[in-house]
Amino acid sequence: MRYRAKFPLQQFRDKHGITFSIVYPGYDLQNMSNFILTFFSALFFRKSNSIIVFQKIHTSGIYATALKVLLFFRPQHTLYDIDDAEHTRRPTHTIHHFIKRCSACSAGSKSLIDYIRQFNQNVFLLTSPVFDHGLTKAALEKTFTIGWVGYYGAHRQSLTELFFPSLYKIDFPLKLKLLGVSDKVEEQEIKSYFKHNKNITVETPLDLDWLDEHSIYELITTFDFGVSPLIDNEFNRGKTAFKLKQCMSCGVPVLGSRVGENIAFLQDGINGYLCDTPNDYFQKLISLKSSQNDCYTKLSVNAKKTFHTYSIDNYCTTFINYFK
Repeated sequence: MRYRAKFPLQQFRDKHGITFSIVYPGYDLQNMSNFILTFFSALFFRKSNSIIVFQKIHTSGIYATALKVLLFFRPQHTLYDIDDAEHTRRPTHTIHHFIKRCSACSAGSKSLIDYIRQFNQNVFLLTSPVFDHGLTKAALEKTFTIGWVGYYGAHRQSLTELFFPSLYKIDFPLKLKLLGVSDKVEEQEIKSYFKHNKNITVETPLDLDWLDEHSIYELITTFDFGVSPLIDNEFNRGKTAFKLKQCMSCGVPVLGSRVGENIAFLQDGINGYLCDTPNDYFQKLISLKSSQNDCYTKLSVNAKKTFHTYSIDNYCTTFINYFK
């Protein structure tokens, strides 16, 4: 919600003069009071030229039911927004209810657009944005460093089948930084993969504060290259390439799979390289380790240049232009 609600809404207010109310689901007194106030305001005293956005709702409890009531009585200028293929892992009744009945839908990937069009033709691409953190990769690290950002538990298969095997034959010093390992069990699992690779140093910080955006991007600037391996399945095709964007926004080139939205932002040989097999990753790592600094600089500069295509400003402009 930070990237598809909180930050864009702040930009709407500061740059476009558009006011907003935002509701986070929750059963504490503050969140319940906020929900009740906003709900009845939208139901009985809806402001003119207002848009009601329902975001990523898939449950069937009290909260979702109340929003279905709101949608029934206020269907005009409503938007269902989604950036993950929730239909592949959640019950679809509520998801389909909002997709079919909202006046429009926005989706974070072309794959999700194709899915939504089965139920609602009024759908447009709204790629997940990265805010302007102002950080840029300064120079190559002393030890060649590869980094990954994400939730390890959800991406274990992609990492262990596509990327980790590429490192087994690496014979030069390499540092592997994984941001998104949640506990000691996962940390030990990862380190066991590389226990025989004495030249590989694995870092899996467990105490990350994901709400401290600046600190996360500071860590990303310590990557020489980011990686975005994705097994080709419907859920991954629906992803918005967000972690790839985070790396590129810092001027960090990426090695990534030719899956989903990766190919919308990753240009082979320009701002990174497309890799579909463990051998692809291995060959590129070998080549990049021996390449000259000027080659890396070009990749880094080009990665940074992609930022305007997924900035908060681009997100807000796309949103406003659709409703115009």
